Amino acid sequence: MKDDMGHNTNRRLLLTIVGLGIGLFCLDLYLPLGVGNGVLYGGLVILSFLLPNRKGPLITAAVCSVLSLADVILSPTIEGVPLWMGVSSRLFSLTAIWLPVLFFLHQRRAEDALRQAHDDLEARVQARTQELATANQALVTEITERLETERSLRASEAVLQASQRELHQSREDLRALAGQLLTAQEEDRRRISRDLHDDINQRLAMLSMDLRRMEKDLSSDPEHLRNEIRRVSEHLTAVSDDVRQMAYRFHPSILDDLGLVKAVRRLVDDFSTRTGITSTYVHKDPLTALPAEPTICLYRVMQESLSNIARHAQASQVEVELICEDDVVSLSVRDNGVGFDAGHLAHTGGHLGLLSMRERVRLAKGTLEVESAPMQGTQIRVEISLGSGARHV
Repeated sequence: MKDDMGHNTNRRLLLTIVGLGIGLFCLDLYLPLGVGNGVLYGGLVILSFLLPNRKGPLITAAVCSVLSLADVILSPTIEGVPLWMGVSSRLFSLTAIWLPVLFFLHQRRAEDALRQAHDDLEARVQARTQELATANQALVTEITERLETERSLRASEAVLQASQRELHQSREDLRALAGQLLTAQEEDRRRISRDLHDDINQRLAMLSMDLRRMEKDLSSDPEHLRNEIRRVSEHLTAVSDDVRQMAYRFHPSILDDLGLVKAVRRLVDDFSTRTGITSTYVHKDPLTALPAEPTICLYRVMQESLSNIARHAQASQVEVELICEDDVVSLSVRDNGVGFDAGHLAHTGGHLGLLSMRERVRLAKGTLEVESAPMQGTQIRVEISLGSGARHV
């Protein structure tokens, strides 16, 4: 709507300029030469500045100049007035026509220069804005990378501190284990020495005295002598059984003779007989002979677990599960006893039994898990991978 109105206005303005030009030309035809009405063409040129066409003032000035010069030839002359005066009047009219054009061209040139300067400034502003946006984006990216790097460093530092704490705790556990193992070793040696000296040695000394007394009484009743020999033989058999049981506690020969599954069966049966605790044993036999290191490790863990149950658990039922697969062997010992706080025990380092079990399993390249809670019983799970190059029993 606005475009149509503007187009109609420009059209009416153009018709007005054309009509006024024709009217001025006709007026000049009837006025004598020398009358300065040609300056009125300058008003038409000024009106042409309102046209949207940039060349409108130039075209209007050219047409008005042609009409003004045509009036020099066509207009009547006044007697007594020289021709040069009429020509001078027309030249003055041309000056009035072209001075607005020159002013218009100068203004238009200034506007073009200002518009060009404005466009250049806009372009520089846009370029600078783009540079600032790029720099800002790069700065944001760098800040983000630095923050991410800082978070990674903090996470790495936290992991390192946790690893250092774990290493420190492991060292403390190993020191405690070493000290407790030395103490336990010394106690075992003292107990073995006491058993050998106070029990085995004295019983052997008594048997030696009985044999010497029998040697001196060879002339006595043969039946009495046979009874004495039988009694000495029974004592020797008992001493032999005690020595074999003592040796069995250090390295059970049943492991070498019958394997892990039957050795654990023997432990469970002896434990149940000795303590009166109901025990169940579930097992899956291995297809091939197990390596020596995992076998000894699992047997010692089983011994220590049953010993802890007998001394601390106050349990009435124990479940033992030994599963031997092709590439892994697992042992589980569960009781329904009083249990303990496993988290607190792990934080404080545990006692000798658990520490020794953990160290044995670690040396066998296995995993040990202890689950327990007060009045919830205890479960110990051990899993050891079977190496292809290990020594078998």
